[in-house]
Amino acid sequence: MNPNLLFLQIEIFFDRLQQGEYDHPLYLAMALEYLANQAWEQVDEIYPNL
Repeated sequence: MNPNLLFLQIEIFFDRLQQGEYDHPLYLAMALEYLANQAWEQVDEIYPNL
């Protein structure tokens, strides 16, 4: 995954958070889990021997 795409997804998440789209804790948890998984995939690509 392109690192710029990850940062764009984080910016979109933050905009949606400010607009109140994650009012329910489940929706917030799902969005955060998705971003965390994407970040770990990025780490795995950069540091494959970790």
